[in-house]
Amino acid sequence: MWNDLSKAWQTAFAAGWESFKNGSVPIGAVICDENGKIICTGRNRVNEITNGNSKIAHAETDCLLQLDTRKYPDLKSYTLYACMEPCPMCMGTIVMSNFRKLRIAAKDGYCGAVHYCEDDSYIRSKNIETVFELGDLQLVQLTMQTYFELKKNYGAANSIIDCFAADCPRAVNIAKVLYADRILDTYAENNTDFGEIFDSIIMLISHQTIDKSL
Repeated sequence: MWNDLSKAWQTAFAAGWESFKNGSVPIGAVICDENGKIICTGRNRVNEITNGNSKIAHAETDCLLQLDTRKYPDLKSYTLYACMEPCPMCMGTIVMSNFRKLRIAAKDGYCGAVHYCEDDSYIRSKNIETVFELGDLQLVQLTMQTYFELKKNYGAANSIIDCFAADCPRAVNIAKVLYADRILDTYAENNTDFGEIFDSIIMLISHQTIDKSL
């Protein structure tokens, strides 16, 4: 549940919720120093940037751009928390920023690029420590992103949702239930705190609103 999450994850998910409320993909990211203190936060802004190339306004890249390396130079000691597995662009930015620790809430079967840590000899040489949290974090993140995709496509599934379903079918089914009544849109209009939303999604499973076998 929400209160059991670390401050880093709460902050990252809250940032992703801000993206959703502003019409962008619901992904947030946080950088913590070697003591676990949050030093930087970023979020997806792909549908908000009015000048320049909005296609690259991803959460992890936004977070890394916010980091003042003059004040925080010990990059290899810091940890980047990402609500979604970084895409090729963000993974490359993480690598070239000299980060060595990456924690990820959910897999991205559509364009996730962590596999380059093994597949590419240069990136493999960096020995980047990657941890997938999965569990409730993945369930909530993929629910949010599936809902976003359904909204974008007027309720129709697409190849992105199909990929999410392969990793977490329950999240896709939860999103369909929520989208049917536009629940997340109502939450957004009411500026509901994301902690309440996070717990509501988890409760859908615990109360067996959706068959757990899915």
